[in-house]
Amino acid sequence: MNRSIMRVLLGLMTLLLAGCGFKMQGVTPMPFESLNITIPQNSQFGADVRRAIRAASPDTKIIELSLLKPVVTEKDPEVTEEDPEFTEKKPVFDPKTIAQAKLEQVSQVRNARIVSLNAQGKPDEFELTLVYTFRLVNAKNQIILPNTTLYAVRAMPFDERVVQAKEGEAATLYRDMQKSLVARMMRRLTAPDIKYRWDEIQASAPAEEEEIETATPIQAPSDNLSSPLQNPSLNPLPIPVNPGG
Repeated sequence: MNRSIMRVLLGLMTLLLAGCGFKMQGVTPMPFESLNITIPQNSQFGADVRRAIRAASPDTKIIELSLLKPVVTEKDPEVTEEDPEFTEKKPVFDPKTIAQAKLEQVSQVRNARIVSLNAQGKPDEFELTLVYTFRLVNAKNQIILPNTTLYAVRAMPFDERVVQAKEGEAATLYRDMQKSLVARMMRRLTAPDIKYRWDEIQASAPAEEEEIETATPIQAPSDNLSSPLQNPSLNPLPIPVNPGG
């Protein structure tokens, strides 16, 4: 009897969920088979991004930049014997280590500023800001997703008597903002227009490649950083928002 009641209840719940448009979150595969990520691996943010990509698009292989090592070298065809640099060679990479697409970190900024003072003229509240810019290009630096900037802002009450505790609270808030940015980044990277743009580039004839907008190459962030997004110190105190006011 109890089993029958449970089955009926489960059936009703299924119908209600289907009626309200509820759908279990599943994978949202990316259109390319391999991806380079220039966000440093040894950071929490970089690890979170990689984990999210593997979960959303398990068939997309992540190829780390550390694997991009030249297997042979060859002379630059544009350098002639008359040029003093004609003996210089350029690296040739193993095709298996070159990803179809690259998720590139363009810039990142963390900032903490005073937004209000107490009756004694001392900081009463901080505004913590995290600004992150990224882009998505293919192996030829043709733009799939142009520079995209995400913002996260949190307010934090401040007490100068417990600066260390407040710095710990700020670090926790920044981690929360990072998680928010990762989720928003994944929604952008798995949006339908990304697949449309990828298919558009793939379908273009070789003669038309010059007409496709390309991005200026940028230097990948150092992977030796302890964190790609450093927490600004609250001691000494930063300058207030309106120092003259």
